[in-house]
Amino acid sequence: MTRDQTTRGRPIDPEIQQQKKQQLMDAAYELLQHKSFRSISIREIAAAADMKSAMISYYFGAKEGLFVALLERLAQQQFERFQLAKQADNPLKEFIRTAVRYFSQNRAVTRLIADEVLFQKSTLSERFIELFPKRMAIFLPTLIAEQQQKGVYRADVNPNWAAFSLMTMLVMPFVGDSVRRLAWGISDAQVTSEDWVEHIYQLFTAGISAEEVDNES
Repeated sequence: MTRDQTTRGRPIDPEIQQQKKQQLMDAAYELLQHKSFRSISIREIAAAADMKSAMISYYFGAKEGLFVALLERLAQQQFERFQLAKQADNPLKEFIRTAVRYFSQNRAVTRLIADEVLFQKSTLSERFIELFPKRMAIFLPTLIAEQQQKGVYRADVNPNWAAFSLMTMLVMPFVGDSVRRLAWGISDAQVTSEDWVEHIYQLFTAGISAEEVDNES
C-alpha cells in the first residue's frame, strides 16, 4: 500500500476500507455465535480480524456501532431471501422454511434476541427492533393479506395478529433453545428439519384456512 493510500497506518482507499469493515463484522459475527454481546471485547474482535483494536473505533465509533452495522448487513441479506420466498407456489410455507433455516444457521441473531432485545434497552436493541421485527411487521401481514385476497385464508382473520402468532412459533424454539431441549426433549436436529417446517405450517394454517371449519364445541 502506498503512502497516499494510508493515513497514520489506516487505509483511506474506499474499497480497502470496506474490506476491513467486512472483516471486522465477520469476526464479530463468529464470536457472537458462541458468546453474548456484552462478554465480547473489542480486543477479541480485533484479534479475530487480525487488526488493531483502534480500527473498530476508527470505522464504527465503538463496539456497539460495529454490531449495529452487522445487524444492518444481516437484515438486508435476510429480507432479500424473504422476498424470494414470496415468489414460490406456496409463499407462506416457503417463508416458514426460509425462517427456520435462517434461525437455525444464525445462532448469533437468536443469541442477541435472548441477551439484548428481550431484557435490555439500548441503542443496539432499538436498532434490532427497527431492522427485524418492525420490517417483519410489515412484510408478513402483507404476505398473509395477499393470500386472503386470493381466497387461500379466511378473510375474517386479522393478518397482523396472525403474523405475530406465526413469528412467535418460529422464533421461540431457537431463543428458548435450552428449555426446548431440556424440558421438552426436542433436539436441534428436529427443529431444523423439513418435518418441523411442515409441523409449523400445518399447525398455523389449520387456524386460518379458508376451508370450512366445524365450529361445534
